[in-house]
Amino acid sequence: MANAEKFLLNKYFNLGWLSRCYFDGKSYCQPYSAADRLLAGRLLYADFITWQKGCHLVRDYNMVKVDVSFVKDRSVPVGFAVERFRKALRTVSKASLPVIYKIVLEEHEIQAPKQMAAREKLYFNDEIKGLLCRGLDELIVFYKKNNG
Repeated sequence: MANAEKFLLNKYFNLGWLSRCYFDGKSYCQPYSAADRLLAGRLLYADFITWQKGCHLVRDYNMVKVDVSFVKDRSVPVGFAVERFRKALRTVSKASLPVIYKIVLEEHEIQAPKQMAAREKLYFNDEIKGLLCRGLDELIVFYKKNNG
């Protein structure tokens, strides 16, 4: 990540979004700190960038081109960070994965549809915050096990 201040997850950290509690099926809790959640997002993003450098699929033509000519086998990128990225994505629940992908990897805000009433927008935003925190907590567990 070129500029950490511009990282969308930093913005949400500064707004207090990563300090959210949620119901885990047993209690209303916040198992990890906002700083831990931010770190998990940064680790996933760093692994994503490593994985992306080896990919031949173009997702954004405006991106800076990366010279991978030194890579001997250009078929599938391998390495610790690449495998860790793939495994990390598998640990995120299906409900949280789209939110993690959109906010952490694509760095796009998820906006409520314009036709929603003010109260519905509040519920929508609260749901996004909860899913983001749950997904980051799942990543924390993964990175702790894998010596992130």
